[in-house]
Amino acid sequence: MPRKEYMKDPKHCSIYLKRLQFFLDILGNPEKKIPHYIHVTGTSGKGSTVAFLHSILNEAKYNVGSTQSPHPTTITERWKIGNKHMSKKEFVELIEFIKPKLDEYIRNSPYDMLSFFEICEAIGFLYFVSKKVKWAILEVGLGGRYDASNIIPYKDIAVITNIGLDHTNILGNDKKVIAYEKAGIIKKGCTVFTGERNKKILEVIEKECKKTKASLQVLKPSSLQVSKKLSLLSKHQINNAELVINISKYLKIPEISIKKGLEKTKLPLRMEVVSKNPTIILDGAHNPDKMKTTVETITNLKPKTYKSINLVVGFSADKNIGKMIKQLSTLKPKSIACTQYTNNPFRQPANPKELADKFRKLLPNCKIEMFLNPQDAFTWSKKQTNKNDLLLVTGSMFLGGEIKNLL
Repeated sequence: MPRKEYMKDPKHCSIYLKRLQFFLDILGNPEKKIPHYIHVTGTSGKGSTVAFLHSILNEAKYNVGSTQSPHPTTITERWKIGNKHMSKKEFVELIEFIKPKLDEYIRNSPYDMLSFFEICEAIGFLYFVSKKVKWAILEVGLGGRYDASNIIPYKDIAVITNIGLDHTNILGNDKKVIAYEKAGIIKKGCTVFTGERNKKILEVIEKECKKTKASLQVLKPSSLQVSKKLSLLSKHQINNAELVINISKYLKIPEISIKKGLEKTKLPLRMEVVSKNPTIILDGAHNPDKMKTTVETITNLKPKTYKSINLVVGFSADKNIGKMIKQLSTLKPKSIACTQYTNNPFRQPANPKELADKFRKLLPNCKIEMFLNPQDAFTWSKKQTNKNDLLLVTGSMFLGGEIKNLL
């Protein structure tokens, strides 16, 4: 149905929270029945931070639920309680309950139709309440201040991982403006944790803390040897883990639970190794900040880990594609398959031909091919990949999730 979109109408964002609140009132306000919230925003590291926190709180025997956006492969992966994602049966039951409520919303609401993400947030609240979740960890979809997840009336902890440039067409091209949007998740009396170190950005966060009487804790390195706990490739995950350790200690979680929780954390599509001989890595880096760490991680792999690198690449159309293509070109790939995801009708993928043209200008001697179907791109790229090579799929969580479904 026609509706105002956050993605296309960033100037009038408060309406999105009003229409979601109207719907939650119809549902009996499940968002008010969850005792504790941790709310996570940031340009990079949101998903990893949520995953680390969930694993640690679960290890410490908290009844914990969390949200993830976007989902890697199937929609039920957006919601997790304990060690399990929502089942298909549970999803169907929740949708059956919600459908007549949406009819009621359309008949009575002064607002337009809810977005996909807003409905997903409502599903999460209902699901967590039905399972008597005590702690809900919510990942912000976009920005913070007017994000659907910020509908929650209170929170124990607000996390701002870092501030970089992403979704600039919506949030603006200025880090201080973006910081203001993300600092909007700070609510009265909560404790704020951040991994951001830029003084000017910290000033924006501090100002919001003063306004809401929230206390601020800036990342302090922990005594735990984090790198030994993590089975992840990316060094930047250590920063996210350090931030989570700070939060866990604040919650007085025992060190043994913190250690075990970190060790057990699984992060799909974040430098995820899905095959060896050849090594195949699925990665969801979709902005220059994330791509920088992906390229650094590949570059810093032990010498002779792989002979040459092959890429399968696809992006969303609204991203800083030129910069990410320059970053990936520094890897000097042997082959590049330029493609698009086909699993998200809400987000426009970049044109594979335009990607191929951009790569060819930077890498005239590289074997570059374009494919409309990601399955064809992956099949072709595997043929270019020898046993001692590395195949990296990157550029979008949607692309990574679609390829993961093929394995």
